[in-house]
Amino acid sequence: MGKATISDYTIKTIKDIPITSILEKEGVLCKKVGREAVTLCPWHNDKNPSLTINDEKGFCFCFVCQTGSDGIGFIQEKFGLSFADTIIKIARSHEVEVIYEDLNPELAAEEARRKVELINQLNAEHESYRKFIKDPRAQRIRDLLDSRGIQPSTCRHFELGYAPNGFFADRITVPIHDHRGTLIGFSGRATRDEVKPKYKNSENDDHFDKSKIVFNEHRASQYAREADSLIFVEGHFDVIALWQYGIKNVVAIQGTAPPTESTINRLARRTKRFILCFDSDQGGFKATEQFIKVAGPLACRGDLTISVATLPDGMDPDDCINANIDLYSVIENAKPWLDWQLETWLSSVDRTDTALFTQIESRTRALVESIQSPVLRQYYIDKASRILAPDDKSALKIAKQWADNTEAVKYKKKWSRPTPVEIRILAERRLLRLYVHFPELRAETKPLMGRLQSPAHRWLWQRVLDIESCCQGPDILNVLMGLYCVCEPHYTRQLRSIAQPTINVRKDEGIMNHISKILSQELIIDGI
Repeated sequence: MGKATISDYTIKTIKDIPITSILEKEGVLCKKVGREAVTLCPWHNDKNPSLTINDEKGFCFCFVCQTGSDGIGFIQEKFGLSFADTIIKIARSHEVEVIYEDLNPELAAEEARRKVELINQLNAEHESYRKFIKDPRAQRIRDLLDSRGIQPSTCRHFELGYAPNGFFADRITVPIHDHRGTLIGFSGRATRDEVKPKYKNSENDDHFDKSKIVFNEHRASQYAREADSLIFVEGHFDVIALWQYGIKNVVAIQGTAPPTESTINRLARRTKRFILCFDSDQGGFKATEQFIKVAGPLACRGDLTISVATLPDGMDPDDCINANIDLYSVIENAKPWLDWQLETWLSSVDRTDTALFTQIESRTRALVESIQSPVLRQYYIDKASRILAPDDKSALKIAKQWADNTEAVKYKKKWSRPTPVEIRILAERRLLRLYVHFPELRAETKPLMGRLQSPAHRWLWQRVLDIESCCQGPDILNVLMGLYCVCEPHYTRQLRSIAQPTINVRKDEGIMNHISKILSQELIIDGI
């Protein structure tokens, strides 16, 4: 059908739907309070419903993070969708026809009818697969899943099925959804070693485009925002195993090809921090290189960060879990992609092979010169030159030559006003630093700790209370704080700077008052 603009009439129709109806259709619990309703806010890590919904005004507002929108904005934030995708998602759940501008109405109606028929057919297939896996004759399949350590509750959560015949004959079926949560196809895993290929996907077409699909995206989006990272693995069952293990900000690429740039940009709406945790074999190595080929330029511009987690040789994430390897630590110790890429290219460089050496040097230099941050670029110039050169003197010469000949890259990051959530997180972090590093301020700062909103900060405060219940003395507290931050990989990145700050911890007059105002929401955000 091609790209077209959604009509103003359709947008107005969607906006006229009561917000509570839009939210409840998407499984969001809304509690009626008088003429209004309340629910959990999607713009911050809300544990107690703080978003007030007024259907009459068509508006919702959070009095904690000071953010408001309509039903479209709520769904857009909760699921990390574009505006157009949000309109389509709401329209489908409310049986509203999406009308496009400058598009033949008959063609649009035919396209919409075709999509509805296809989705209904997929849902019918899905129900039959789920029914078959419960059949007594599928005991071998259930035993197979059990031998892989996949619990029945996990099977139900991911809606695994079994196809005794047809296109996915004798395969475990994994339903594949798009980023809006719509069922668009299946992946079938062979249940016998001799059956090839191991995975078989729905036919690639306009509805099921593997380059635009990221398995588990619709479930992982919320957890990616909370953890401020998204972990990429190769296989669907790696996602399922990690989810059961407790790591839920995880997705899988669909097939061997990397996601498109537009897909990566869509994922970056939730978090700018990507962690690649592909299998430790030739296939995983290739997948990492292909992913970096697409996403690397975005990282060089500072649009996102990429890290590469290294698993033991020949193992995948599922293998690591079964071998009792601490995946939290493996993921937390993932190295920056630039380090991984340079080490990959330069680790086995053969200076006697002049052609190959020249090629690697050229690729390395092009990569380093594409880094927009001057400080980061100089760091990698120094690192690459030390590996390429036979001695320190030659390394200095190469580094100087590269630095002198590199055209200055215009690096000007557009400033944007911090959001209310970002301001609050910074205030909470400063409050915890003051408590940890200045014992004389603990009596003054302790009463404010009950206002902490960030899950990581609340977790840290509980650890402080645990420590204080067992130990006394500021030195012991500071030492144990550092140990706790290091020993809890899930929160290490967020909390390490509190125990071991890289900035000067100030306790100037007025700071406590400033923090108190932010945490009590008395500060006027627009006035900062």
